[in-house]
Amino acid sequence: MNNKAFSNRIFATFLFLLIGILLVGCGGGKTESSSTGSEKNETENQSNESSQSKDGEVFELNINNWAPSTHHIATNVYEPWKEMVEEKTDGQVKVNIYHGATLGKTPSVYQDVKGGLYEVGLLAAAYSYDTEFFPYSIGNLPFAVESPEEGAVVLKEFAEKFVKEGITGVIAMDAFTSDPYNIFSTKPVKAATDMKKAKIRAGSKSETELIKALGGVPVSITVDDTYEGLQKKTIETTFYSPVGAYGYKFYEPAPYITKANIATTTLIPVMNKEFHDKLPDDLQKLFDEELNPALTELFVKSYSDQLAGAFDKLEEVLSDRGEIIELPEKELENFKEAGEAAWDAWVKDANERGYEGDKMIEDFRKLLEEN
Repeated sequence: MNNKAFSNRIFATFLFLLIGILLVGCGGGKTESSSTGSEKNETENQSNESSQSKDGEVFELNINNWAPSTHHIATNVYEPWKEMVEEKTDGQVKVNIYHGATLGKTPSVYQDVKGGLYEVGLLAAAYSYDTEFFPYSIGNLPFAVESPEEGAVVLKEFAEKFVKEGITGVIAMDAFTSDPYNIFSTKPVKAATDMKKAKIRAGSKSETELIKALGGVPVSITVDDTYEGLQKKTIETTFYSPVGAYGYKFYEPAPYITKANIATTTLIPVMNKEFHDKLPDDLQKLFDEELNPALTELFVKSYSDQLAGAFDKLEEVLSDRGEIIELPEKELENFKEAGEAAWDAWVKDANERGYEGDKMIEDFRKLLEEN
């Protein structure tokens, strides 16, 4: 091979290598650019999906109803409220209702809701006597509140003045009272003396004091266990509202019902605060201003509406057994006189807890008179 041919071959080889290097360089640049664009698009898609997920997030709200599904607060309160919540929130809040104390019994409502076991429950002040809810228990005092409507108005004003800040872990909605309690017994009660030595369910501190003043034996049993207690004669008598007792069918083991309007029980719907606070601002406002007040209103309306026909229903189921008893005025006064012991005990307990017991009772009586 001559020098010219060798030089041409060297040049051709160099040119081929140079073209190859340029092609690889250009190809690498295109690949890198393509990869960067792909990653950017993927990041944007993930961001959009995240935004859509946040906007369309569904919040589950579990209600624990300690009454059976046949009880009026199930059919007249919780079911309509569930529909209202899901409609008003456009499905952003999904409500699940668990009846018959499935998630927890009445004494533990405050602890259960506060701990997030479920999001909404109905707290009975009698079972939270030793908590920040103590002031509400004034509504349990014998012969004080006469109707659910009166209880709602009086307790709202009373709570604004005397319920201390410090209730933690729950949102306390407006309180109300049940319809007045009467006497459900396994044997006739026609006089205060018929209560002597009787085993009587004590559902609150106030009831305990009243029972003692009547000469009875207070027995601590929750409402969930009252039917069985009456059936097995663990207790002979219980104070309970005719509306609630009809739902629980207490008239079956205790067919003797004495009209006495002994007392009411204070009830407060409560919501888990953590659930409330994690809601978007617009939903928080909706619950605060509309949905939560509506829940109390449904409770009050249901108790009031049911009360009108409660004794008619009880008379019907007791047509061939038991008796509905009207107390003479003199005997009713004997019950009221015994009830004063509960008022005195409440003042003492309030003072020991750092409240102005006498002032609270004075204002409470004044509110009752005004309403």
